Amino acid sequence: MSVFWHSYKAEFFKNKHSVFLWAHILMPFLLVAIMTFSRFGKLSSLSLFVIFFKMIGFAFPLLAAALCGLIASQEKQAGDYQMMIGKLPHKTTAFISQLCMLLTMCLAAIFLAILLFMISMKWILHVNNINYLLFFKTGGLIFLSVIFLYSLYLILAYHFNTGVCTMVGFSGVIIVALASTSQGDSIWMFLPWVWSVRFIDFIAALRFNDLSKIPLKYISYPQGGMDIGLMCMGVMTIFCVAVYIFTFHLWEGRQK
Repeated sequence: MSVFWHSYKAEFFKNKHSVFLWAHILMPFLLVAIMTFSRFGKLSSLSLFVIFFKMIGFAFPLLAAALCGLIASQEKQAGDYQMMIGKLPHKTTAFISQLCMLLTMCLAAIFLAILLFMISMKWILHVNNINYLLFFKTGGLIFLSVIFLYSLYLILAYHFNTGVCTMVGFSGVIIVALASTSQGDSIWMFLPWVWSVRFIDFIAALRFNDLSKIPLKYISYPQGGMDIGLMCMGVMTIFCVAVYIFTFHLWEGRQK
């Protein structure tokens, strides 16, 4: 455990002056500025909640791909991956600590954005009925839904190249745009890029206690559908992380 902890801290030191760190810091401020000073600021509290988290959900497939590609590219330039392969007794420790570092920064960015937006809602937009606990619970759910993406993108970036990783990231944005509509009603639970966006709709639908008053666009979001989505997310995420660890246990560096 001490070896992992030292490797985990080393990942932060390596990236403290990189674009990677600034991306996680600037993204929450940019997102909150857009939500506060655009026409979105005039919407109801529920609409603000939905749009805010959906913007995060749409951004992460591409942002995670770009950051994972950047991390892999830095490792290739710094000795052709030899620092990752040979610096620890068990090379998987280096890759697991790198994934944990990325996920830690992701979690910090999500909750920084939530904190900034709640401050904006309270003091600038003057929204009084803010469900603070719901915001943080939803942030945690968004974080869990992107663990699969970070694991997948790191596998692609190291085993192939940054271009493949970025291309899949762009494809993920297109998948989100299509599968977040009625076209994805039967398959969204198997598409990791769509999980966060769909979960937001389920949470919004659950805000309407009276089913007779639920808006038409939320009719197809029953509680059972969210339970199936959560189960698929859990199984697929565990499987992807296991594949991530296994592939890097055998990995000896990219040849091309």
